[in-house]
Amino acid sequence: MSDLRIINVEKHYKQPQQKDNPAFSLHPINLTIHEGEFFSLLGPSGCGKTSLLKLVAGLLPADNGEIWIGDQNFTQVPSEARNFAMVFQQSLLFPHMTVEDNVAFGLKMQKVDKKQRIAKARDMLEHVGLQGYGSRFPDRLSGGQQQRVALARALVANPRVLLMDEPFSALDPGLREEMRDLLSRIQLEFRVTVLFVTHDREEAFSLSDRIAVMSNGELLQVGSSKEIYEQPLTTKVASFLGLKNIIRGNVESGYFRSIDGSFEFLVDATTKNGLSCLIVRPEAMQLVTEGRPTLASSIQIQGTVEQIKFNHGFYSVKISVGECHLTCSLTSQQADILCVGQTISLQIEVKDLWVVNE
Repeated sequence: MSDLRIINVEKHYKQPQQKDNPAFSLHPINLTIHEGEFFSLLGPSGCGKTSLLKLVAGLLPADNGEIWIGDQNFTQVPSEARNFAMVFQQSLLFPHMTVEDNVAFGLKMQKVDKKQRIAKARDMLEHVGLQGYGSRFPDRLSGGQQQRVALARALVANPRVLLMDEPFSALDPGLREEMRDLLSRIQLEFRVTVLFVTHDREEAFSLSDRIAVMSNGELLQVGSSKEIYEQPLTTKVASFLGLKNIIRGNVESGYFRSIDGSFEFLVDATTKNGLSCLIVRPEAMQLVTEGRPTLASSIQIQGTVEQIKFNHGFYSVKISVGECHLTCSLTSQQADILCVGQTISLQIEVKDLWVVNE
């Protein structure tokens, strides 16, 4: 297997150390990205994900560590000799070249015969939905079409790894969704290994086989979208993923107790004693009604409705429970019977009570 292995890679920037603006460091990174996998680096701006991408590409020299693919060490291999392709936020097409010539340019640099490279370019344009656009110039294309050309240019040379640095962030929401669907289909068709950088949670979740969440030059957690969403290892990961129901408390004698006493339940025997946080996903809180019996494997809480907002086909309902302000996701049918100021009962299954030590 030609897995991409990032072993103890570090990068330290030598900018002047200032109290309000300290020098940034990418701490030792260890990652294995499997051949044919779609892997995303997810994190806020300035967390180091683009630096890591450039280190893999050979555009930045690492201060320590190694880059391997299979049994080959690429650490000292020049970027142009790695056979990695890169797609940036901007398409960076050559304005004086036709679409066809732009796509075939990498093959031309590899001394591929003209007839063969044009045939490959046309075939790849067909794969990205631009059949018949080869004779146009980039300024005659929309932003989404230009990114399709950039993707075709990256894939036509059959790269070992496709590196993508927020390639859809400049597109409007409709085009972004269209390009995600296209990229997902193309990646599965060609089984190319993709290392994708994004700060967009939805983008990472919809595209990735696995995700690495980054912050301040460190990897916080690596896993599938389901794993990191349902079982975040820290409150920092949970907060970045949009999970706002974080209840502080303590684990002692096998029980979690929130600071205000609103939550108390038996925890798993492996949970350590000490300061802890309960993380509850909004969809895990279910409204208790006469037609919906309570489950034996759940805890019940009572709260007061503070706000009801429609949000993409469901309702986001804010409630106060003791000193906590929580958000739950309810269907239209459930939300229709609620009003601000109303006291309601909710149940949460024990398996959805996720406790992390602080």
